[in-house]
Amino acid sequence: MISIGKILRSQGQDGELKLRLYRKQPGTPFFFKIFLKKEESFEEYDVESLRFDRNTHFLKLKGIDTLNRADALAGLEIYVPEESLSPLEDGHFYHFQIIGSAVVTKDGESVGIVKSLLPVGKETLLVVDRGGREVLIPFVKSICFDVDTSRREIRVDLPAGLLDLNEI
Repeated sequence: MISIGKILRSQGQDGELKLRLYRKQPGTPFFFKIFLKKEESFEEYDVESLRFDRNTHFLKLKGIDTLNRADALAGLEIYVPEESLSPLEDGHFYHFQIIGSAVVTKDGESVGIVKSLLPVGKETLLVVDRGGREVLIPFVKSICFDVDTSRREIRVDLPAGLLDLNEI
């Protein structure tokens, strides 16, 4: 199961939910069933609708028809089976494919492990754990020239001094 977002809160009286999806995709749902983790088990829900309005996603689940039922789901992570995710165009990745990847220079030197992704405007920064210290690396083709999701490795060609920018 892959986490694709989080339920932020209820929206309106009919049980609609306001979401934060980790990968923005306006329009029709790219999933028809979701799973919510409650305690240690997953509960399956059918998606009735997904709409995008004012830069926010709103989800309606079958069977969640009241404000109280929707409020009970606030704060839960949304999961889907990995195989249900549609393939992305070349050069685009799901967060789960990048987080945990090793970052290695073109010369084979270890830089660290991707801890998280930080969106900055239209670009994204890799937050890399470098032995207990965080380093930010722009996730752009000119720097991250080879992303191998099967090996969980990102090969980089770092500009001189980039690793020293976060030094205090």
